Amino acid sequence: MGQPHTGQAGRPDAPGAPDRPDAPGRSGDAEDQSRPDRPRDDLSLALRDVLDLNLLVRGALARRLGMPLTDVEAVEHVIAAQGQTHLRAKETGGAGLGPVELSRRLGITSAAATQTVNRLVADGHVRRTPHPGDRRRQVLSVTESGMRDVMRELLPLLDLVSAVTAERSPEEREIILSYLRDVATAFQAYLHQEGPPAGE
Repeated sequence: MGQPHTGQAGRPDAPGAPDRPDAPGRSGDAEDQSRPDRPRDDLSLALRDVLDLNLLVRGALARRLGMPLTDVEAVEHVIAAQGQTHLRAKETGGAGLGPVELSRRLGITSAAATQTVNRLVADGHVRRTPHPGDRRRQVLSVTESGMRDVMRELLPLLDLVSAVTAERSPEEREIILSYLRDVATAFQAYLHQEGPPAGE
């Protein structure tokens, strides 16, 4: 995938890994200590373990691909948007993620997002095409080679997760699926409650 680039918006090429999920002071432990009246919730702690490990996996993926973490996150957002577009083609008119929306999702400036997109396009990971409903806008999509490179590094992990899933009974799968869907709904509700930046 080429030589590592300098990360944008102050983000390093080789992102430092956060504390191990089982290390003292992780997010779950800190929350439990700040809320002594809150009963221990092993299910929520296990979920936070997965979220913490996801950060570690993302950093490892960036290192293996030789890409800045920002670029890997950008590719992930574009892939996710492509999947949603295929599922909701009638609602979206076939349009996917654009540079402006990408900057918002990454939490970086439009200028930094433009640099990220330019780099991904130059490296052959992402392509830009005109928006089907507005030729002044652009739509981003991951190239076949970009998808192949990412999936090559992710497949070993996906296979491990699939093996765990296969061990669950149909009844267990229904319970787990219901829980994860409810968690996803809670995350979406939190995102919709997003207010102005602190200090405003």
